[in-house]
Amino acid sequence: MLQVITVPVTVFAQNARILFDSESKDAVLIDPGGDVDSLISELEGHSLLLRAIWLTHSHLDHCAGVAPLLRRFQVPLFGHPDETLMRAQTERIAAMYGLPTDEWPNCPEPTTLLRGGESVTVGSHQAEVLFVPGHSPGHIAFHFPQSKLLLSGDCLFQGSIGRTDLPGGDHRQLIASIRDSFLVLPDETRVLSGHGPDTTVGFERETNPFLS
Repeated sequence: MLQVITVPVTVFAQNARILFDSESKDAVLIDPGGDVDSLISELEGHSLLLRAIWLTHSHLDHCAGVAPLLRRFQVPLFGHPDETLMRAQTERIAAMYGLPTDEWPNCPEPTTLLRGGESVTVGSHQAEVLFVPGHSPGHIAFHFPQSKLLLSGDCLFQGSIGRTDLPGGDHRQLIASIRDSFLVLPDETRVLSGHGPDTTVGFERETNPFLS
């Protein structure tokens, strides 16, 4: 069975996720935005084997924990190539927010590039990589069809959508990404967003004011 541990991290209350195969104990970390000790504690507390780190996108609140994690775990990093500049400017952007730069280190470049259309795995569970730009230029999402699970990053939230006023954002493109890649999925698909509570595709299709 594919299981999920959600760990809200940092002042941004970003939902870092640990996905793991309950049989093999193989795990991936998705969007480790910080509070690395808490993430390591969850991995160790559940006796999980970290196999990779996946990034939906590279805003600082989603990737600031990558560098210290890779010093601890020698695992591949998966991400989109179009967000290199964001990863290289994590410290500078943190300083703009008045955050201590030593706690928000620049994010290393992915060892495995994802552009959308690939398949990735957690133990025996396979996910489709969806290219969903709009919130950021290289945003991707991870859809597990058999588990009816969607890791949407900051594209879609319960009752809302991702902001598009940051560099590289595009509102029209984001709406198109959601309609073309998310709303075609079954209603019961559980949506794990980058911030806030979980939702479902069906609930957002029927009630989200940005999608009407």
